[in-house]
Amino acid sequence: MLSMTTEAVTPEILAKYEPVIGLEVHVQLGTRTKIYCGCPTSFGAPPNTNVCPVCLGLPGALPVLSKPAVEMAIKAALALNCQVRTVSQFARKNYFYPDLPKGYQISQYDRPLAEHGSVDVVVNDIPKRIGVTRVHMEDDAGKSIHDGFKDSDRYSYVDLNRSGTPLIEIVSEPDIRSSDEAYAYLTELKQMMQFVAVSDCDMERDSFAATPTCPFG
Repeated sequence: MLSMTTEAVTPEILAKYEPVIGLEVHVQLGTRTKIYCGCPTSFGAPPNTNVCPVCLGLPGALPVLSKPAVEMAIKAALALNCQVRTVSQFARKNYFYPDLPKGYQISQYDRPLAEHGSVDVVVNDIPKRIGVTRVHMEDDAGKSIHDGFKDSDRYSYVDLNRSGTPLIEIVSEPDIRSSDEAYAYLTELKQMMQFVAVSDCDMERDSFAATPTCPFG
């Protein structure tokens, strides 16, 4: 395994390569109920108690989109200077994961909720605008638990309380060029979502999480 420390990054390497960073940020919307059913989104409930046939993905269950979730998603998109589409569409994102009971995620793809926004930051007294490619809605998966039980060396446990939790995914353009810019962008994004009261952005409760953008979708 190759490991590169900070000391190994020489001035020659820094002069030769330029960081090009895009980020995907998941923000949990602050609704009282899940995105497609009436189950509560409260944190800390006993495992597998905030569930119903819809968020368990049982056959014949009919999801109904939450109006408050849509309204909060639109507020977030407008705060990000996005163009909200008059028509958006949900799609199935199929993949297998033990805590995804439906076997797919209900997300958005070619017709997202909103597009073409921006976030303004200041890094080292230099203003910069970071583009926002899209804001789309989706539901969250459950949670796999790999430790804390007497037989965790042999088994994993699944808590589906988070399954169906309403999320927006904010996808940036690859405009970020340093860790300082990434920090400034995420800090500004978190403050914006809290200011317009669409999320508490509590990272310890998975309400705000960022990953690098994958170029392959």
